[in-house]
Amino acid sequence: MKSRVISLIGALVAVLAMAFFTAEFALPFLNNLFGARTYSQTNCLTDAITSDMDIYDIAKAYRDGQATVAVTVKGMNTSNNKYYTSLGSGICVASKGYQTNLENNLMANKGSYIATNYHVVDFFDSSEFVNCSASIVTEDEQSSPCTLLWSNQDLDVAVLYCDSVNINYVRMKDRIVYCEESQRLDYEQIFAIGTPLELDYLNRLTIGNVASNNAMLFYTGQVIYPTYGPGGNITGYKNYSSNGTGYEVLSNTYEDIVDITVGITNGNSGGGCFDANGYLIGLTTLGGNVSSTGGNQMNGIVPIYPIMKVLDKLIENNEADGTNKIYTIEGLNFFGIDQYEASICTSVYSTDFPYYFIDGKFFSLSYSNDFAFEGDGYYILTNSNVALNSIIKGCVIKGGKIEGKQRIEILDRNDLIYLLLDLKNGEEITFYYDNILGFENSVTVSL
Repeated sequence: MKSRVISLIGALVAVLAMAFFTAEFALPFLNNLFGARTYSQTNCLTDAITSDMDIYDIAKAYRDGQATVAVTVKGMNTSNNKYYTSLGSGICVASKGYQTNLENNLMANKGSYIATNYHVVDFFDSSEFVNCSASIVTEDEQSSPCTLLWSNQDLDVAVLYCDSVNINYVRMKDRIVYCEESQRLDYEQIFAIGTPLELDYLNRLTIGNVASNNAMLFYTGQVIYPTYGPGGNITGYKNYSSNGTGYEVLSNTYEDIVDITVGITNGNSGGGCFDANGYLIGLTTLGGNVSSTGGNQMNGIVPIYPIMKVLDKLIENNEADGTNKIYTIEGLNFFGIDQYEASICTSVYSTDFPYYFIDGKFFSLSYSNDFAFEGDGYYILTNSNVALNSIIKGCVIKGGKIEGKQRIEILDRNDLIYLLLDLKNGEEITFYYDNILGFENSVTVSL
């Protein structure tokens, strides 16, 4: 009997020793070897939400868990050599989970991924600024430097990476773009957390409702001179003066914006907007000018969907030296316009010539009618991609399909962007398009 007890004790000790060895040495080694992400040093705050928590409880948990942050970007203006600061907000959507063995002491690598707006970090993408830097400020008022991993101007989204801190993260949920109809945002209570005005207002909560379950369109312009502006890529313009002395360039033509009644102001940009269950559904992006909206304040959020599509690729590239490519319209070397962009455009300027086009036919500037394009799809204006050379100027891309997946209908520019974000290295993609005679064709390529 005594020998049996001793054997049992010995077996238990062996099991405990093996468990300790596995936890302290084997698992970190295997994690590094196979690139497994453990999230061992952080918590998903969304998972801790219970049915008895209201919006105020959820917001406090996100704030105190430091998932919501302020974002500051600095850059030196090349015209006067002075430094300027852009203030916005952000939300942590993932934390680094790798384990490493540093000088025989096991440590957790730090690092957090922050979602924000493109226009918060656009200094990095501007020829007017150099020596740009970004940082996040957490609820305890600690500032940590960041790097910009990815951004998209058309969608007004960006992802920052901070490698000096681990902060808790929140879960994302698509309730705008490709979700089921029953999951689509529909006149319900939502809330936002951001940093309006100044850092003194770090992590302020605002509550409101979805004003409409239909995505709206929003356009902001920039006055430029001379009349047709700089050369370069094809650019759309809107005539803003009665005597024709100037044009507005079509910049920040946002689509899939959801109208909300949540109060936001300068500094809220890039902050998280959440549904009543605490899921991150979008980023607070803009407020409408009351003078152009009949005196009604209109605020909008951009969907979190594109961040959901690229985050795993960004994490693998950043943490495991991955080579995932994120495909863009610009990367395909063609350029076009959709119905909404055309509807607010008077003329289009290219490096070759400024021109109008009506019903698929191109005219010189002497033609008096406004620029117009009617119908769903992405109207091609220029294409220098040899593999896609059958999609010539005047064709309209109506659909796309990645191998092994269902065809996606291309109703507007963003549909094409979302399709490309879903494309992986080496996969074939098929574009369905109407040619200049209106007949459907298709072309399949590996990009």
